[in-house]
Amino acid sequence: MKRLACALAFALAAAPVSGLLGQDDVPRTRLDDPEASFPEPFSSIEGLREFDDGRVMVSDRIEQAVRLIDFADGDMRQIGQVGQGPGEYRMPDELLPLPGDATLLVDFGNMRLTVVSPDGKLTDSEPMVRPEGWFLFPRGTDARGRLYIEGSSFQLGPGREPPDSFAISRYDRDGGSVDTVAMLPRAQTGQITMGGGGRGLSFSGSGASAYQARDAWAVAPDGRVAVARHDPYRIEWLTADRERIVGPEIVYEPVEVTEADKEAWADEMSTGTVVAIGTRGGGGRAMNLPRPDTDEIDFPERKPAFPANAVSVTPDGLAWVKRHVAHGRPETYDVFDAAGRRIKQVVLPERRRLVGFGDGTLYAVYIDDDDLQWLERYRR
Repeated sequence: MKRLACALAFALAAAPVSGLLGQDDVPRTRLDDPEASFPEPFSSIEGLREFDDGRVMVSDRIEQAVRLIDFADGDMRQIGQVGQGPGEYRMPDELLPLPGDATLLVDFGNMRLTVVSPDGKLTDSEPMVRPEGWFLFPRGTDARGRLYIEGSSFQLGPGREPPDSFAISRYDRDGGSVDTVAMLPRAQTGQITMGGGGRGLSFSGSGASAYQARDAWAVAPDGRVAVARHDPYRIEWLTADRERIVGPEIVYEPVEVTEADKEAWADEMSTGTVVAIGTRGGGGRAMNLPRPDTDEIDFPERKPAFPANAVSVTPDGLAWVKRHVAHGRPETYDVFDAAGRRIKQVVLPERRRLVGFGDGTLYAVYIDDDDLQWLERYRR
């Protein structure tokens, strides 16, 4: 779980951009054939990072591997190995860019952050469970190597009420300082209850954990933070100078939550994993959730504009927001500029999932009938 001690939020001066934009006011791009496809499949791509020379680093949680691949010749080599010692990892997740072409590996298995050098060597590490009592789980980095963290809006265990809001905070790895970028309202998510020793997992609460209206965010390389607001739907940019740039409201037609959506949500809950963190700062481990009974879940009638964690920012500073669509339809994204204006929509090919961006590129995985993931590169 993501836990963070929150500093005081600062007041932001608003600079709104007036006007309303409808669903059909921008061009729509449908991606077709990929520019390149990697010839070897993956099991579960969790992190991806593109380098200037075109090589790509990929983390695979199921295979417990971090690999460096080259689309040009199909070459693939593993970086590090599974374990708890130096140069090892146990549950690789996000791969975040650092200055000097280095990469920050989020390793949930060992509950630490490890720096990977440009030549693929695992070097310095630091713990994710901090002595001060908070949990360092970065959601992004900027060009200076500062980490951006979200306070938890998800609670573990009965009888514990989280606060009404959570912080987006910035952590300076060099000095160890933490400052608050913004405060966002907490979503009313569900709750996981665990019995002794982590047994007896159960799920309770609202099915809105999949169809919840909540704000989402991501950070740009220059330190600006893009926040997707759900009410009304729009993008706000929070600049490094603490200016708030408010984009125009986006008018959209909400998508109905169908029985197929409910079953798909339950399937996703049961096939996905959560990371259980040791109470004494030990390593994390993946845990499967039981499949919820959809008849006992209070689902909303309609989906909000976008799901949780819907925002990504490209290396050139455009905000991409994943939209909720009808069940079975391909992933669709709204693309916003630095003023918060929606400039286009992008529709991925069917059965593709966006996993990352590069310099003018987009990476997606095609999931085949055996649930294998095939990595593809597109021009965006």
